[in-house]
Amino acid sequence: MSVSSTKKKTSAKTRSAKNRRLSLRQRARLIILVLLLFAAGVLCLLHYTGLISVQDVLVKLGLADRPATRADLEVHFIDVGQGDSILVASQGQIMLIDSGERDDSNAVESYLIRHGIHHIDRLIATHPHSDHIGEMAEIIYTFDVDEFMMPRIPDAYVPTTKCYEDMLNAINVRDVDVMPPEDISFELGCCQVNVYTSDIKDSENLNNYSLIVKVKHGNNSFLFTGDCENEEEMSLLKKGVDLRAKVLKAGHHGSSTSSSADFLDAVDPAYAVISCGKVNDYGHPHEETVRRISKYARQTYITARDGTVVFVSDGDGLSVELSGDKK
Repeated sequence: MSVSSTKKKTSAKTRSAKNRRLSLRQRARLIILVLLLFAAGVLCLLHYTGLISVQDVLVKLGLADRPATRADLEVHFIDVGQGDSILVASQGQIMLIDSGERDDSNAVESYLIRHGIHHIDRLIATHPHSDHIGEMAEIIYTFDVDEFMMPRIPDAYVPTTKCYEDMLNAINVRDVDVMPPEDISFELGCCQVNVYTSDIKDSENLNNYSLIVKVKHGNNSFLFTGDCENEEEMSLLKKGVDLRAKVLKAGHHGSSTSSSADFLDAVDPAYAVISCGKVNDYGHPHEETVRRISKYARQTYITARDGTVVFVSDGDGLSVELSGDKK
């Protein structure tokens, strides 16, 4: 027998062995798929007959949260279009983070009043861009505000925009107490709130001066990042801040300049919320950022699509409601 003939037979045997292995793997995948479909069918049948709750099964498997039975904490990601505004309410105490862009319809003020709010304990401006402070002056004039906080910006980069000047004037006219821009911890109702300031010292990019706010309520926690970009994210990691949170408000409206893999590793969110406007000029949220976040979060909400998103916590259980309020 020739060498070439022997090689051909060996090659044929090798291909045959590979084909058998592939066939076995394919059959194994098919069997697993059939078993999963069968299990899903049984669960649906049991759920329909009332013998078992699919939600309870998912909770026990760690694939879902038990729904909240009390509204000890509510976090409202208000749909303000291309901007941010977040209402945190716990046991009658109120914190508002950012106000969205200047709005002739006073959407944020109307939203707060509809929810019976006339007093704000803590008002926070994460950074002085108009899509975060545009309605601040109107809010300060409309509601009784106890304390206000915003980041320290180097003199060379302090904004001269009208909305920024209007905000400062409103603070002076209403004699609102201004908290110093430093790391601080305080209680809001039954929650613990930590505010972290940026270590960035000299940057024209005001996004990287964003105040970072973390709210912890029992087993549930929320991280609000303003327009924090990669530079500030790395600074926070070096600072050793505890960034772990069940719910992440993605930085800078889902821009590719935020929500880096290292940052997401540290936060490890189960849910994410991206606040942005429909068909905005920036293309937010960027597809690569949504894909990156989806590797961590089991559910990502986008206000441009979902409208206002409300989380309700009792310290252990967590519920999510889409209010239907859309910009």
